[in-house]
Amino acid sequence: MKICLIAGSHRKNSQTLKVGKFLAEILKSKGIEITLFDLGGNPLPLWEPTMWEKDSDIKKFWLEYSEGLGSADAYVFLSPEYAGMASPALKNFFLYLTGSDISHKPGLIITVSSGMGGSYPNAELRMSSYKNTRIVYLPDHVIVRHVESVLNSENPENKDDEYIRSRLTYTLNVLVEYAKAFANVRQSGVIDIKTYPFGL
Repeated sequence: MKICLIAGSHRKNSQTLKVGKFLAEILKSKGIEITLFDLGGNPLPLWEPTMWEKDSDIKKFWLEYSEGLGSADAYVFLSPEYAGMASPALKNFFLYLTGSDISHKPGLIITVSSGMGGSYPNAELRMSSYKNTRIVYLPDHVIVRHVESVLNSENPENKDDEYIRSRLTYTLNVLVEYAKAFANVRQSGVIDIKTYPFGL
């Protein structure tokens, strides 16, 4: 099994990336292959309509940039909350995706906040990012609040740290089982992205 994580912060060495690396270690310990895209350390240019042209420079760039993305069985999208919104870098990432990249695969949303926020990016991603991508979000999501004070050492440093580690591990376990189940959906023969490339 392969799971792809997308850290959606604009910052290099961000707290969002810290959470992503923590998740990657959990998944690796289960024998799962992981790919981690860091939109802060390796940013995407702003999407432009020439992406629809087969041989455009930006299309060629994306095909190289996104190598391994489509072969994943499930996805974890990590977003900081910027002024009550999902990360612009992550929203830009979704614009690059086509219906065949991640369609009919499970996705987990994890949001990150330095304080008590973090709920709005979850609602925003659920509302708009699934339409043409056909990603299927888990009912569960996780908000990592007060992110600077958790996931900083090998062992939990306080009760909040212990709780968020437990919750993240639980939710990843659910994601893995969804990934197994959704393989049957994609192999059923009923999916037709060619005829219906866009959602309604």
